[in-house]
Amino acid sequence: MLSYDVVVIGSGPAGENGAIQAAFLGKKVALVEKEAVPGGACANTGTIPSKALRETALAIKQARARDVHGIEFTVSGTVTVPELMGRRGLVTAREHSRIRDALNRAGVEMFRGVASFVDPHTIRVSVPDGGEQDLHADVVLLATGTRPFHPPQYAIDNARIYDSDSILMLDRVPRSLAVLGGGVAGCEYASIFAALGVNVSIIDSKERLLPWLDAEVSLAMQDLFVEAGIDLYQRTRAVKLEASDRDVLVTLADRSRLVAEKVLVAAGRVGNVESLNLGAAGLQANDKGLLEVNAFYQTAVPHVYAAGDLVGFPGLASTSMEQGRVAMNHACGGARTQKLSSLLPVGIYTIPEISGVGDTEEALRARGQAYVVGRASLTGNARANLVGEAVGFLKLIADTEGGKLLGVHCIGPHASELIHLGQAVMSHGGDLNYFVEAVFNYPTLGEAYKHASYDALEHMRERANVTPIERAAAQKV
Repeated sequence: MLSYDVVVIGSGPAGENGAIQAAFLGKKVALVEKEAVPGGACANTGTIPSKALRETALAIKQARARDVHGIEFTVSGTVTVPELMGRRGLVTAREHSRIRDALNRAGVEMFRGVASFVDPHTIRVSVPDGGEQDLHADVVLLATGTRPFHPPQYAIDNARIYDSDSILMLDRVPRSLAVLGGGVAGCEYASIFAALGVNVSIIDSKERLLPWLDAEVSLAMQDLFVEAGIDLYQRTRAVKLEASDRDVLVTLADRSRLVAEKVLVAAGRVGNVESLNLGAAGLQANDKGLLEVNAFYQTAVPHVYAAGDLVGFPGLASTSMEQGRVAMNHACGGARTQKLSSLLPVGIYTIPEISGVGDTEEALRARGQAYVVGRASLTGNARANLVGEAVGFLKLIADTEGGKLLGVHCIGPHASELIHLGQAVMSHGGDLNYFVEAVFNYPTLGEAYKHASYDALEHMRERANVTPIERAAAQKV
């Protein structure tokens, strides 16, 4: 048996960064990965591949919007989805090399095989050729990620009916696509295929898509989806799928029907825990295959940690990286922070992008905290118009007394990049005056912060001139 201070299972963002952090702290570390290539769903089936397809769809949409005389953009009816992903192969290959190099430089020993617990401190690695290797671990980090959930009522055959991994292997762009589920994956793929000219329908049981977002942003996204030609079927479910040689007949809970050439089942994800033999370690996953952890990412067994998608929401690569680092800092006595930042940005790669950080209006109202909102439309932003994606807005939420920034929310071009400026100001306790006094390059999307701040400060002045009685009356209305 080989002995290690730390054994990490899974090489996605949480596993990679956790292993490197433990090695940086002087620990002897082994990492076990069942696949032939590292990176998990992020590099191989989810984040990078889907964003590669999105970049192609967005480029086509922006090129059309620029309306350059004499140049036409069309998508061939014979092109495959893998071909549309363009640079996916190059980017993924570079990710594989980057991850291997980073682990090698850190001195992490890598094992290929399926890992399972023999007891709380022993991991058995079943290698592809049929052999086995046992590893003793003082500390274990579980970072096995998740996979698409397959509801039993839908027969996912990868011919007519797909999940959020297999949809990327479509032989060609379909005429029409029905998306079952209005979560992140469902909304992202719906907008991507709509940008490619596909007739898209979203079927979702909730009152609005992505209801955990700031409501104004969520509703704006719905409006833009409708404007893009996406049909929304909300507060209902698909109860039956009937596939024929040509199409799929989708029956909804209200007995209405629609027909689509292909169906994407985007019903969430479940943890990859079946092969881990968690019982031998004294652990048990919930009904979604997820593990419960504390603030340090310890499971119910103190020396066994879990991070990344395996611990549930938000299930983003960005947070998974930090969770792995925080977990191993705690386990290995690192001097760096052993707590995840309270300011976690969310980036959703729909077309257009959505991003947010900090409080929403709904959260502040629930706490009874007074606030003011400032908005800047991106439809009039020069840079947004130049790139052919002049849609959406930037929204700042601030304290009514001193204008301290409490939340930033954006829908529009490069929202996931734009949000970081607001995140930085918030992390330092900054207020609206920073944006008012700052000089922004022109033309840029960033200058929207200045206009949104002006708008918020104007509302603050108006509020200061309203009597308490008038304010109370307005709140009742």
